[in-house]
Amino acid sequence: MNKLDPLVLSQQGFPLLFYHANGYPPEAYRIFLGDFLKEYHVQAMYLRPFWPGADPLSLRDWLVFRDDYSNYLDSLSKNLKQEKNNFSQVIGVGHSVGAMTTIMTAIEKPELFKTLVLIEPVLFPRWQGVLMRCQAPLNLIKRFHPLIQGTLRRKTHFPDKEIMYQNYRGKSVFENFSDQVLRDYVDGLAGKNPDGTFSLKYTPAWEARIYETGGIADWYVWRNLAKVKCPVLVIRGENSDTLRDQTMRKMVNKLPRGQAHTIPDAGHLVPLESPRQTAETILAFLAEKP
Repeated sequence: MNKLDPLVLSQQGFPLLFYHANGYPPEAYRIFLGDFLKEYHVQAMYLRPFWPGADPLSLRDWLVFRDDYSNYLDSLSKNLKQEKNNFSQVIGVGHSVGAMTTIMTAIEKPELFKTLVLIEPVLFPRWQGVLMRCQAPLNLIKRFHPLIQGTLRRKTHFPDKEIMYQNYRGKSVFENFSDQVLRDYVDGLAGKNPDGTFSLKYTPAWEARIYETGGIADWYVWRNLAKVKCPVLVIRGENSDTLRDQTMRKMVNKLPRGQAHTIPDAGHLVPLESPRQTAETILAFLAEKP
């Protein structure tokens, strides 16, 4: 298994690390992240499913993503010190499983984060997390999770990227994506084969495995939120079917410096559905935290 270096979008300013959602490549967030490029040194991390040779069956819980992030932070901190640019911390921004990875890493190494922005973290009510932990050893989640079976039936091979784009353009999950966001999504997800066709870089097996192991590490987050002392903005899409408003409020109340914000007329994919509005909300939050 070979680690994949982050997508570097800008190289000046305070370091900002972004972690993406399950199945959505960093490239899909270009419009959202574009508003940060003038002020921040933006790097977009790749989750392990993008790494060549990574095995989805090796995933037991999401703490492994925390460890991947933590290891990269260690190397980044050394590089920043060698460059003598006085940056000893980073701004952590994550979406969905990327938000969970970000908060879990901040729990382990709070001193390395200046600010956190958690967009739609996949954090469940405590009773639901307990239920998912009980189901995991019995492989029951695969039967009951609403997204797993559909994910495993996804088409993985396309003659060209235009056909791939047109295939996705008609699907309801992408109906609130602009054409450019969807094309950026296709560009990041499509891997060219030797015969000129394209296959998904992020396999349905990996996507389903992440759904299957969701909730298992929730106990770690709920028990340790108080360790994160830096300012934290938690963002929810008004129509989200993933992060409940009540769960967001409980999470913010447990964070020493937590703040909640809801983006209207958006769902779980809020930074892709409303990229500019989400970015403006975050930039305003960061401007208040010098």
